[in-house]
Amino acid sequence: SYDPELYIPLTLVGYQLDHLFVGLHPFLYHLENLAFHLLNSALVAWFVLLLTGRRWVAAVTALLFAVHPLHTEAVVWASSRKDVQAACFFLLSLIAYQLFRAGGEKRLYRYSVLALLLALLSKVIAITLPLILLLLDWREGRKIDRANLREKLPFFVLSILFGVIALGGKYGSDELVAEKLLIGSKAVVFYLGKLLLPAGLSVLYPYTEPPSLTNIGLLVPFFLVIAITILAWKSSRKTREILFAWLFFLITVAPTFSNFARGKDLLKDIYFASDRYTYLPSIAAFFLAALLLHRLLQKRAQIVQGLIAVLVVLFSFQAYAQSLTWENSETLFTNVLEHYPNSHLAHNNLGSLRYREGEYEEALQHYLQSLAIRPNSQASYNLGQLYSAAGQTLEAMQAYRDALKNRPDDVPTLVNLGVLEMRAGDLPRAIGHLKQARDLDPVSTFVHYNLGAAYEVQGNIEEAVGSYRRVLELDPEDAEVSEILQRLELKNGA
Repeated sequence: SYDPELYIPLTLVGYQLDHLFVGLHPFLYHLENLAFHLLNSALVAWFVLLLTGRRWVAAVTALLFAVHPLHTEAVVWASSRKDVQAACFFLLSLIAYQLFRAGGEKRLYRYSVLALLLALLSKVIAITLPLILLLLDWREGRKIDRANLREKLPFFVLSILFGVIALGGKYGSDELVAEKLLIGSKAVVFYLGKLLLPAGLSVLYPYTEPPSLTNIGLLVPFFLVIAITILAWKSSRKTREILFAWLFFLITVAPTFSNFARGKDLLKDIYFASDRYTYLPSIAAFFLAALLLHRLLQKRAQIVQGLIAVLVVLFSFQAYAQSLTWENSETLFTNVLEHYPNSHLAHNNLGSLRYREGEYEEALQHYLQSLAIRPNSQASYNLGQLYSAAGQTLEAMQAYRDALKNRPDDVPTLVNLGVLEMRAGDLPRAIGHLKQARDLDPVSTFVHYNLGAAYEVQGNIEEAVGSYRRVLELDPEDAEVSEILQRLELKNGA
């Protein structure tokens, strides 16, 4: 299996072109993300202008979209190019479709389909666009009949095709659909809260409680989402704008519900929200806010204008402050711990940073804090490496064994443990772990080399020769193994 979020061929082409011109210098990568965001802000204004015909509403929607700090992750993180790029083509597709339905030329329809294809090649999250097109038709009072659905057929075909790619690549999960809906509802309510009050923003939002159908922390958001949906539906008797915006938000955020469980430990980590996932859905929230402010503008013009000015200034300053947390790994994960001190992953990542810097005592403390919060394979593995580097073999072996309790199929852990057991003279266990690693990764020269070394120490020359030969089959240029093999074959009379 693979991660469908990484099926981003058009985005990767962009990265390759950047690398061709500037190598790994970050300036161009960040500049292009910023350029996409500025373009998207202009496209949001155009989209809303076509929706309402009100320039003021379009301008305010785009302004809030441009400066809201919740978008910092999508814009500042170079690896999030897929989000801003997919959003660009998503909006272009919507705009071309609106112009076509308003009486434009047939080629606008083809442009809309092409833009969807480019959006899907940027990130599969754009699969929701056909539903948004139907939502637009409903808002305009168009009849949803066979002719209407036939018009959407190319959009649905593309979305289904890329949806199959996404579903085919998703790692297996034993989560119940109901649990995903509950966690998804929590994410929706969380995003709404952050859009209203964008405080405590972080690259990680850990969820420490096990998901359960009886968890009150999940049930309350679920029923709140249902309540909002009912109220929005009832409001559609007077105006369709509220229900339109609410469904736009839900539809565009829904694909992210499959991304909650992360990691490969037996007890999976759950990160129920990511700031970048609000990039497209937030358009609906800003659209509603602009409509409300426009309504108040007629009665309280100075107050509304002052409020908008204050919001823009505050959001701009906060977005800048949030961008500083992305300066490097230390600032990024230190910010996580400031807001969420129970993040074992943040402690582990800071520990790895300290380890690379040679600050072993600080690294040790971060790894131990990570494990105290939650036993996890990453911190145990890193702790094993630290102990091994310090010559504390027994402690290192125990750390690797702890890592295997949470992730029994991790090849690097099995190999490292096997090598330490071999050095300690426990050859049966060493060979057992190395054979397990070989079965999991039969094309790893590193695994076969160490298995051959273990057999050699054991005196099983025939098996050692077999392992070393496999190394040469995989890497014929390995001079060291070639010399070892010649020596053993002479010794074995081969």
